[in-house]
Amino acid sequence: MPNFTDTLNQIMLDGTSKDLVHKFADKSQNTSSLITVDGSTMVNLGSCSYLGLEHHEALKLAGQQAIQKFGTQFSSSRTYLSHGLYEELEHELFSIFQRPLIATASTTLGHLAALPVLVQEGDAVIIDLQAHSSMQMTAQLLKARNIPLHLIPHNNLDVLEHKIKSLRNKYRKIWFLADGVYSMYGDLAPFKQITNLLNTYRQLHLYIDDAHGMSWTGNKGCGVVHSNMPHHERMYMLTSLNKSFAAAGGAIIFPSEADKTKVLNCGATLTFCGPIQPGMLGVAVKSAQLHQSSEILGLQENFSNKINYVNNKLKENGIPQFAECHTPIFFIPAGLPKITYDIIASMKAKGFFLNSAAFPAVPMKRSGIRFMANACLSFNQIDSMVLALKETYFEALEQHQSSLEDICQQFKLSSINQINTVSKPPKGINTLTTKSWTSINDIPQQQWNETLGQVGCLSTSNLALLEQAFQGNGLPEENAEFHYVKISDAKNKVLLFALVTVSLLKDDMLADSNVSKSIEETRKEQPYYLTSKQIISGTLFSLGNALHMNFDDPRKKEILATFVKWTEELSERVGAKNTLIRGFNESDSEKLSKDLLGLGMTKYSLPSNCIVENLDWSGTEEYLSLFKRRYRYDFKKEILGFEDRFTINFEKPTGELEKSQCIALYENVFEKSFEINVFKLPNKLFSLLFKDPNYDFIRLYLKEAPTEPVAVLFSYINGSVYNALAVGLDYRYVKSHNTYKQVLYQSVKRASQLSCTKLDLAYTAEMVKKKIGAKVENQYAFVQMDDLLNSAIISMTT
Repeated sequence: MPNFTDTLNQIMLDGTSKDLVHKFADKSQNTSSLITVDGSTMVNLGSCSYLGLEHHEALKLAGQQAIQKFGTQFSSSRTYLSHGLYEELEHELFSIFQRPLIATASTTLGHLAALPVLVQEGDAVIIDLQAHSSMQMTAQLLKARNIPLHLIPHNNLDVLEHKIKSLRNKYRKIWFLADGVYSMYGDLAPFKQITNLLNTYRQLHLYIDDAHGMSWTGNKGCGVVHSNMPHHERMYMLTSLNKSFAAAGGAIIFPSEADKTKVLNCGATLTFCGPIQPGMLGVAVKSAQLHQSSEILGLQENFSNKINYVNNKLKENGIPQFAECHTPIFFIPAGLPKITYDIIASMKAKGFFLNSAAFPAVPMKRSGIRFMANACLSFNQIDSMVLALKETYFEALEQHQSSLEDICQQFKLSSINQINTVSKPPKGINTLTTKSWTSINDIPQQQWNETLGQVGCLSTSNLALLEQAFQGNGLPEENAEFHYVKISDAKNKVLLFALVTVSLLKDDMLADSNVSKSIEETRKEQPYYLTSKQIISGTLFSLGNALHMNFDDPRKKEILATFVKWTEELSERVGAKNTLIRGFNESDSEKLSKDLLGLGMTKYSLPSNCIVENLDWSGTEEYLSLFKRRYRYDFKKEILGFEDRFTINFEKPTGELEKSQCIALYENVFEKSFEINVFKLPNKLFSLLFKDPNYDFIRLYLKEAPTEPVAVLFSYINGSVYNALAVGLDYRYVKSHNTYKQVLYQSVKRASQLSCTKLDLAYTAEMVKKKIGAKVENQYAFVQMDDLLNSAIISMTT
């Protein structure tokens, strides 16, 4: 799967270029409802200070007095010495929660202190997919200790209970990590059902983050979790003293004094991280006292009315929500990131500061507008914002040729009533036409040959063979749908031609090989674990870029948007989870990256491709003269030094024995190959390519054992290009006789003998291929992930 850091960096760089992220508020005085950015004052709907207490006079005064009395900092580890205000703060917080607790420098540092201490070897952890990033980050520390982590779909109690049942006889404790209020969608944990599970399964322990639920609801502002379920004897809760509490830090609330003591003694961030400083400790103490006063009731009631008002106004204006809940967080589904970005930019221009919610926090095609209500917003400000959002939202959908119907489909919101009350806005005009086929035999041959027919293995005859090979097989992974698409302009000029196939793939196909090895252990009992139907350009047995287009065409954006829209519609029809368009070199990928990112496709580095282009030489010495000096010695020693031990056979395998020997060698390599983790190729494919005149075979036999090959290379010749597609090896001789290096060298000689101008040696084993004269070319793909669950599970696999 795509590297998370690289993907996130792409998205953040794009957001920065659009002036949407990493902004600074001006140093002019701001209020809880207004913010000034780049000289523009806007209504602030990006603040999580839900009660607006940061401007409360008593809190500001408490902070000033603490600094005057104690200075700006108290620099000591809490293991040695805590400021006296900590003791006062924890006493006041105990009055709110009535449970043992520890105040922490932040909620995240609280997670880092508590989880590694509470969860021990012999335990297992289940995590809701939308659980806050701070918990998922901390869970990686558990993963390093080989504590099993299991991700489940968001708020799916059936999957949760099934997972508990599957783990309860194997592990001492089962921990479930969840949020009280989820930070992206603003929806709630299913408290009643979780309580029932706690009462049913004694091994289950709940670890829940209520950072977004604190203060604005509950007795003494105790939050959403404590308002909806009693503090169970196996419940551990963390909350924030920022946000509604308007101070700094967090708190861990325990079911027992023993748990508190253990975390206080052993929690790493309680020992090695700095404390809350005196000024904010003073604020926190005063805020905790305010929470216990009658004033909090009026603040909560006022804010509850604001939440209801926003929900009603959105409904009145036909603006859909992902989940309508009585929480301060609102998520308006928009679809592709570019739609969200345009809405956010337009709302800023109209005087409203809102946030975007995009990949990887949510699936790529399910980005949206995320905004927060706060108690300081006036009803007039809410009215103005909703009217501006209504206008901006539907204009953006129309501009990007989307609609509420599309949103409903992408977010699976068919049951949301307000979607059906608003007429579908007219789509924009697309000047391009799209035509598609499901067989190469139906496409005009001349058009195909002029575009993709000479690329890699994409000749019409080979595609006809592959269509036959990947249809009608017994196992689902041995079958594939072929889809060809042509995009033309009004003058019928071909602007894009592409081939994609739909097949069942392993979701860890491009994961780290060690991760794939671990996943394969599970597949011994569950063969289709972490697999899904996916769309890829080209086929599973072809090389090269299967998308023809002029990447400098001035209509590039429109062409790409039309193509991606076609793949999305195909994905919806066939139920595909991911789309991968591959085979781009460095230059072309740079030309496409920005536009495709806006369409929801992130750039991903593939294993490099290895090419030998200089095949016009007359002997070994001339061939060696092309090498870099450091490779010549290795070549003579490791390859030429062994060549006379082999008999080389270029004949097609004919008898059943010869064919089965070749397939068995391929299967040897398949069983050990995890760098690109795919399903085994169907036997039907081999039976067809043994007959096809354009497939070439190189078999190596040891001279002392001439009846059984020790290596085989399956290749396809398309015009002047020799495409090496699959290798088979007898591993008994790989090290002793360098059989892999030898068969690669023989492919170079074979391609030269056949007067080919290019040898494509495909992916992996770059260093070995360099030693036979290959040039390494960086390769890239663009990936659109419709569902984050499987990729998140893979990222947590040890």
